[in-house]
Amino acid sequence: MIEVQNYTGHFISMWKNSSESIPFFPKQYDSGEKKERETRFELIQQQMQAFQKQANVRKLKQTKPESIFFPMFRTFLQDVFDFEPDQLSIILSDQFKHVSRDFFYAARKFGPELTPENIYQGLRNVWIMNGLQLMLDKPVEITPSVFAYSMIYPYSDNLLDDPSISPEEKKEFSLRFYDRLRGEKAEATTFTESQLFKLVGMFETQFDRNRYPEVYESLLAIHKAQTESLKLVNTGLLNQSEILRICFEKGGTSVLADGYLVAGKLTQQQERALMGYGIYLQLLDDIQDAKEDAAAQTTTACSKLTGGSMERFVNRTVFFGRTALEEMKNFGTNDNNVFLNLMNKSIETMIIESVGLNYAGYSREYLSLMEKHSPLHFDFVRQKRSQSKSHRLAMFRKIFEQSAQYESSLAF
Repeated sequence: MIEVQNYTGHFISMWKNSSESIPFFPKQYDSGEKKERETRFELIQQQMQAFQKQANVRKLKQTKPESIFFPMFRTFLQDVFDFEPDQLSIILSDQFKHVSRDFFYAARKFGPELTPENIYQGLRNVWIMNGLQLMLDKPVEITPSVFAYSMIYPYSDNLLDDPSISPEEKKEFSLRFYDRLRGEKAEATTFTESQLFKLVGMFETQFDRNRYPEVYESLLAIHKAQTESLKLVNTGLLNQSEILRICFEKGGTSVLADGYLVAGKLTQQQERALMGYGIYLQLLDDIQDAKEDAAAQTTTACSKLTGGSMERFVNRTVFFGRTALEEMKNFGTNDNNVFLNLMNKSIETMIIESVGLNYAGYSREYLSLMEKHSPLHFDFVRQKRSQSKSHRLAMFRKIFEQSAQYESSLAF
């Protein structure tokens, strides 16, 4: 039996013991350096936009668009955000590029009704699972379970977030989905449910229920945590300790299931390490979405914090994350230090960026301290963010659509 409650208690204690002081970050950037990086950012963005134009895309019929895009992306990560060569060798390795493309094709075939935004949402989880494959010395690939678990997110989120579906209907769906995860007979009542049940069937093709019972325990654990998290919507009845427990279990069990669907079997040490990693990612999400969650009256670990309390929460998250990732160091048989450093650099970069984007929630002094560690001025980050989400998705779609055109042309 997976000891989710014990692991949650362990990380709640770690959270309580994490410092609230300003964390030390190894790199600072003066205003001149930021200006240079912003100039590079603008130049690379212009190159990407030119690449998107249909007139230029037609010229790529005899070449793979990845051969143009990924060198630009490497320059962007290296010259703007200071990623190191050994970290870039992971991000831009052939195996990671290929699985992203493979997932896009498979997702479009399985769910042609899904938007590029939906597919990108699933791809984020694919990348987490690919990282775990790397750490556990498994082939980095789209297995049936990697595909199915990553596709569950857009389908279940769309259903649970749909305001036209009543709370009672959502509860009934949750019960049917629980039965299906347990291997019991359950009849789908909607197209979305039918798709979700098909995805559960993909787990079963890879992991026999009798040989790999923990795989299904982990799926039931995340289902339970997701169901409990519904208490966080439009409620003021929970105390902070209960909110923290629900948020930690939701984030931790999500990545715990990632691990079981990658490996089939895990040690208790690996289970606990995955819970910590998932909680760290959940805290990052809560910091990034604090403004939106507050507006939607969705309770998270930090959605009701303001001013100095929010600053202390961010500081504590950084210290908590560094300690939690220490438990990942002996996770697999490989030397995982490069990958762990890459993960933490990426997360801390996003935390600093989130402070700049949600500047109204922080003091001027705190913003000034955090901005020193951002490679870009916060004003520049805010200016670009209004464009970046749609731009990033447009680039994502264009790359893979043009790859498909290229590969189709080889068949004729």
